[in-house]
Amino acid sequence: MASNLCVKVHPVVYMTIVDSYQRRSKSVKNQMSDKALGTLMGFYEKGAVQVTNCFAIPFNENSRDVELDDTFNQQMIQMLKRATPTEQPVGWFYTSSDVTENCLIFHDYYNRILSDVAARKESPPLVLLTLDTTFQTDNKSRMPVRAYLRTKAGIPGGKDPHCAIFNPLKVELDAFPGECVAMKLITNALDSKRREVTMENGLEQLEKSTAQIIEWLERLLKYVNEVLSRDELPADATMGRKLIDIVNTAATHMQTEKLDSLVKNTLRDYMMISYLANLTKTQLQVHERMVSI
Repeated sequence: MASNLCVKVHPVVYMTIVDSYQRRSKSVKNQMSDKALGTLMGFYEKGAVQVTNCFAIPFNENSRDVELDDTFNQQMIQMLKRATPTEQPVGWFYTSSDVTENCLIFHDYYNRILSDVAARKESPPLVLLTLDTTFQTDNKSRMPVRAYLRTKAGIPGGKDPHCAIFNPLKVELDAFPGECVAMKLITNALDSKRREVTMENGLEQLEKSTAQIIEWLERLLKYVNEVLSRDELPADATMGRKLIDIVNTAATHMQTEKLDSLVKNTLRDYMMISYLANLTKTQLQVHERMVSI
């Protein structure tokens, strides 16, 4: 599970980490601290860790002894669990480009937190999420976020491990449907001059949603027609299953009475069109015979 583990980070986590870094507290020398640290909240699923929320906690690593506000952290965890019982601590974040020696101390602390919170005997994987605030990466368009999982290492044949290694994990951006709507509104606000989010009324939202659905249906219909018309284009079984899921979703989310009414009305319309077409065809045949006479 550890080697194939994927960390799925939601948009609110990125925003909270950046906001925590921007609002980081001042040190004793009246200088801004260069790092922010906090707890990651989320849940575990098969082969992945969903990081859905986070919060920053006060800490100090400038002195000889690393300090961390455990009381504040425990209180925040309890309050967030009351608001969202399905979430639990899954790791911690650190705004640094490198994994430093202090990360071992912080990681041990969160291991104790996770072992106390976890209901099972074996503690789940603890994730470290780092954010490079200097953006010294080749890809400037992507958030420089990395995830790590600490594992113990040692000499083959030895009894006990003698060191710990932070192994990198795969990081993906994930979002719930509601988060996608919010992110789209925020993205639209970036194009405005005042950079403000303006909410549309219900009719405008319905109009845009309907236009998008029509556009997607036209693209799907074009794809299906191309597959049926061209023998050299292989049919994708995965795409076919997705299309079936779309049809089944549309059918299951509709009430039975409305679905029956829709089917009956569609059948009546088809029968009416078929009757009118046959009637027109008969009239044309009668007209041709009368002209020929």
